[in-house]
Amino acid sequence: MTPDLSRDYWLVEIRRLLWMFGLGLLGGYITHYWLASLLGVAGLYIAWVLFKLRQLQGWLVRGQPPAGMPDSDGAWEQITYLIHRNKQKSESRKKKQLQLLMRFNNIMAALPDAAILINDASVIQWANRAAHRLVGIDENKDTGQRLDNLVRVPELSELLKSGENREIYFTSPREDSLTLSAHLIPVQEDLYLLNIRDISQRIHLQQSRKAFFANASHELRTPLTVLTGYLELFDSDPDLPEYLMPAVQQSREQTQRMQQIISDMLALSRLENDEYTHEAHEHSIDVPSLFEGLVNAIQDTIASDSHTLSMDITPNLYLRGKENDIFSLINNLTENAVKHTPEGTHIKITWQQDDSGRACLSVEDNGPGIPAQHLAHLTERFYRVDKSRSRSKTGTGLGLAIVKHVMLNHSGTLDITSQSGLTRFTCYFPVERVIVAGDATVC
Repeated sequence: MTPDLSRDYWLVEIRRLLWMFGLGLLGGYITHYWLASLLGVAGLYIAWVLFKLRQLQGWLVRGQPPAGMPDSDGAWEQITYLIHRNKQKSESRKKKQLQLLMRFNNIMAALPDAAILINDASVIQWANRAAHRLVGIDENKDTGQRLDNLVRVPELSELLKSGENREIYFTSPREDSLTLSAHLIPVQEDLYLLNIRDISQRIHLQQSRKAFFANASHELRTPLTVLTGYLELFDSDPDLPEYLMPAVQQSREQTQRMQQIISDMLALSRLENDEYTHEAHEHSIDVPSLFEGLVNAIQDTIASDSHTLSMDITPNLYLRGKENDIFSLINNLTENAVKHTPEGTHIKITWQQDDSGRACLSVEDNGPGIPAQHLAHLTERFYRVDKSRSRSKTGTGLGLAIVKHVMLNHSGTLDITSQSGLTRFTCYFPVERVIVAGDATVC
């Protein structure tokens, strides 16, 4: 029976004490032994309280069974009921938490990615089923052991030691055909979640895409060369009807553009090849000389009647890298500024060191600017901003993608900022690639 918790149960205890005191007074009045009578009644009351306390203790020791709940009234009834109710609430919370934990475990176990919970000493606290499939970690057997002792992968061991929130790539220790990516995520001060994902399919698709671009480009070169040869014959034929001359000229321009696209696609495929980034192919590059020849050529050709170019070049600033790639980077950035700005635009090219010692190449123009929503997509293949911004001199749509991969292969970064009247492409090369004699100007 549920007691009424709104009652003042201490009034019952007070009334009980008054009755006991009255009984003691009555006994003293009858026997004339007042002290003995009061002490006897007090002893009976203490014995009753101890009996109820023993009942409560026995009930708690037995686990608070509902059938054995001590029967009483007053404060004892309320105390007993509150203890029992709190136990029921605690059991209900534990049941809900257990159900939630089981649901979480089932969800994590069903994930295709491996999830391994470790502490700051790399000791495994928990793992899902995918962890066993990808790296051989069994939750039942391996919990409490160091992860780096079970999975001996140098890249993973370095990540665990550093505790950095970054992504690494390695081959699965269970199956050589699987390429995995691992990401260490801090959960709390001394707890980390290691997420391991199978990226083999993504790698395969990337390789297939690279192979397609390379093969398609190679296969298209031969027929384009043949077409270009015939178009040159038509163009040099004095008997060619005058009305066909514009069509032949446009065909030649389009075949030249297609050849440029193929060359850029081949360059991009070559840049994406991991082996090509090996340092054995690198040497000291006289970057100022590259600027002098290339920029002068652009000023005399595509920018001769439309743009003005200026340079601020540090003559003693060299770079360690691949000369063909750096040449392509400068050429693409400069041509991009010329082709996608209106006539009368001024383009400034800067090659200097910044205050941290990095070499920075900057190409800026005072054109109308690029809308902010396009900036993050400019280095994507064939991405184009609003056509109203382009001139009739169209590019291949691969120039900035090539620039991005050149910077990646040289461990550099590309920064693009734009507003009306100022668009700047800045390439930052790390200090370890800088070769400089004397003091260099700061960007």
